[in-house]
Amino acid sequence: MVKIRRTPGAALAAGLAALVLVAPAAAGRAQAAAPRAASGLPLGAYNLPETRRTSDLAPGVTWTHIERGRADANDRWTVEVDLLRDEDAARALADRLAKAGFPPTVTRVDDRPQDLPSSLPWGWRVRVGSLTEKAAAAQLVQKLRTAGFNPSRTYFTGEDGRGRSGSGPWVVDVLKVDAAHRDRVRARQSLDRVPGAETVAEMVKRTGGIAGINGGYGSDEEDGTFGDMAGLSVINGELVSEAVNGRSALVLPVDPDRRPSVRQFTTDLRVRSEDGADREVDGINRQPGKIRNCGGVGGDLPTERPLHDVQCTDDSEIIQYTGFFYGPTHEGAGAAAVVAKDGTVLELRDHRGGAVPAGTTLLAGTGDGADWLRDHARPGSVLTVTKDVNDAASHRSLRALGDGPADIVSGGPQLLRDGRVEIPSEAEGFDHPDDPGFFDYFSTHRHPRTIAGVTEDGSLLLITVDGRRPGYSEGLSFRESALVARSLGAVDAINLDGGGSTTMVVGEKVVNRPSDATGPRQMATALIVR
Repeated sequence: MVKIRRTPGAALAAGLAALVLVAPAAAGRAQAAAPRAASGLPLGAYNLPETRRTSDLAPGVTWTHIERGRADANDRWTVEVDLLRDEDAARALADRLAKAGFPPTVTRVDDRPQDLPSSLPWGWRVRVGSLTEKAAAAQLVQKLRTAGFNPSRTYFTGEDGRGRSGSGPWVVDVLKVDAAHRDRVRARQSLDRVPGAETVAEMVKRTGGIAGINGGYGSDEEDGTFGDMAGLSVINGELVSEAVNGRSALVLPVDPDRRPSVRQFTTDLRVRSEDGADREVDGINRQPGKIRNCGGVGGDLPTERPLHDVQCTDDSEIIQYTGFFYGPTHEGAGAAAVVAKDGTVLELRDHRGGAVPAGTTLLAGTGDGADWLRDHARPGSVLTVTKDVNDAASHRSLRALGDGPADIVSGGPQLLRDGRVEIPSEAEGFDHPDDPGFFDYFSTHRHPRTIAGVTEDGSLLLITVDGRRPGYSEGLSFRESALVARSLGAVDAINLDGGGSTTMVVGEKVVNRPSDATGPRQMATALIVR
């Protein structure tokens, strides 16, 4: 049995271990937290109450549960009608609301992407109502719609991301794998197949893990292929999903002597025929024409830049389905080539879709991609597919950099670089140019968050922060996430999928409180400690 000591204001020492629940035989003694500064986590007022509970779960692995702050009786439910770039437009909206019997408030918003600096305000926020119950705010939304307005969402004011001015509360769970034991961590794809998804608890159990957290952003049925990563995924050196080009990812080298890292990546995928024809491959293990979070190649619309929670489209693609894809491929007009391991074309189909025979891959084409396959993928000919994962800064492949095989899970944006808060929200697609409210909501407001960090000595931190639960835990903004990760010892950190996806499992138990009313979600990927 693991004994746990509650320590008011106890801290994570640099050696605080991380992710994992281990089999009972591996579980060890409870560990008292090291002395810390009285401020604790950098959230809310300096002297807020904070408790930490730390348990040794396996050699070099610990789990720390942190509770900080208290509910603020002044926080209320409100309705955000809009966030507008132009102050005059915001004032005009406020006038219309007042005349309709909805007294508004208008506030200036200055928080903006760190990599899009300006002295100008980000916009002007128009809100209505100050209510004690969420249900009353929902009723106010209906009244506003009946009156001809289009409110964007309800808010609990404690989730406004006010930094040191708020009182919380916050609930943070930290799993740490000491550098000497990081060979225990792998980024594992759900079922090792796409599509197909499981809860984190199911993945931990199936892989024999001790603990796990959710991984990066995934696609859904409407915007892609459920179970596919919406971004870069590499498992033991094999590319499973192409990058959202320029986005950050967490690299976990298979060689335990190489430290984890957070970097930005691109992928370069090509197919070449024996007659010398060459064409790009647009993606891997996803439905042709649907590019979740954008950041693709080949003329995608509306952009080839990353754009979070947006589906870009392309009617002329070649998609490769590999052994990681489970079940029949996506049916549709076009062409498809079944390719043996040695590159020999075994079959050329006059349509997309169908099964992928064991030991083969399938190249599915639409538009001019289908034309290319008809012209160059004749049965008996040989196709060569090359797939490079490139460091976006150096433009060099991981092979050239000598990193060797790795597990890579995409996220975004980066939060810390060399100990500095560095959050390229604009470059990584978290600003929608025509909608200032998207960045404001997604980045500067508090939500459940999942964070991965790397310490100075190469230890791995896996952090979940509960949110959307007034009175229990308010969540974090991007900047608060960076500051929390740094206070726990990270020098590099990345934001992973959060919101209702934020999940931590220790043993067979979900130890945090996922925010969805339906409980833990199914995930495309997870980070498993085993």
